[in-house]
Amino acid sequence: MDNTGLLPRFTNNRPVTPWEREKQLKQKQRRDVPLQSQLAVVKMNSTFLLSVDRWYGTRGFLALVGLAIAALCLYFAGNFVWLVASGAIPNENGLWPVAFGGSGVLALLGLLGSWMACKELFRWTYYPIALDRQRRMVHVFRLDGTVLSVPWDKVFFTLGRGKGLNAASWDVRGLVLDADGKTVRETFAFSIVTGREVNAVGHWEFLRRYMEEGPAAVIDTVKFCMPVDGRREPPGVSSERIFANDAQAPGIMRLIMYPFNLLHAWARMLVMRTSRIPQWPADVAATLTVTGDDSYVRDASINPPDLR
Repeated sequence: MDNTGLLPRFTNNRPVTPWEREKQLKQKQRRDVPLQSQLAVVKMNSTFLLSVDRWYGTRGFLALVGLAIAALCLYFAGNFVWLVASGAIPNENGLWPVAFGGSGVLALLGLLGSWMACKELFRWTYYPIALDRQRRMVHVFRLDGTVLSVPWDKVFFTLGRGKGLNAASWDVRGLVLDADGKTVRETFAFSIVTGREVNAVGHWEFLRRYMEEGPAAVIDTVKFCMPVDGRREPPGVSSERIFANDAQAPGIMRLIMYPFNLLHAWARMLVMRTSRIPQWPADVAATLTVTGDDSYVRDASINPPDLR
């Protein structure tokens, strides 16, 4: 479960690396790869494409792990204190200081787990990215609720890799550079997180063709839309989205992962219930409009009835 960019955050105020320049994705360069929409689209039409964020597919994982750590640590910390207070642990050979010290360490770990869980709880249901092809703008809903708006042609797009245990994963990133063209001022990432470079390039090509060639070039790729526009994700969709992560796995692996996925889906539902629905500022929202006769409109209405 790769949450690079959320935990840990992307590194900014640094030079563009040689590797990023080698893997640059150019707006005018067409790649001959299969297009990957990656269950990313919320809405698409002739004016704009609205996408989910890099962490949407696994939303709930940090909350689940963090809550589990907090619950276990705080339970045992409280249990140690109760054993001392009730006299079950005598003050022999310095046992009380050890018990209180252990309780303090566990309490700190519990607070760390709560901090991790709150990276997803009480935040936003998702962090939308809007590609405005008519005005050639990119609007990114930041983690703090503010919005980055930058011209499409000014963004340095490149492939990215995960960090730590997730170093094998690939994604598509946008780097906003200073005027010197060398210093990264801000980083954002699109929704795909994959183990194969070609899939990441395929998602980039899906986005690039929409912006450069129009919706007709990619409309056949969009089979489903995420039902999160202006509302919370329905519980059934939360469960479906988590289990979709293992759709290509062998049957035995899906069986092994089933109990964990149930817990993950529950945590995702909790995240969605406690989080706010993102809203674009009025000036941005005013540009993200569609005409009534647009034949390229795609939204959650194309989904099966139980996933709308």
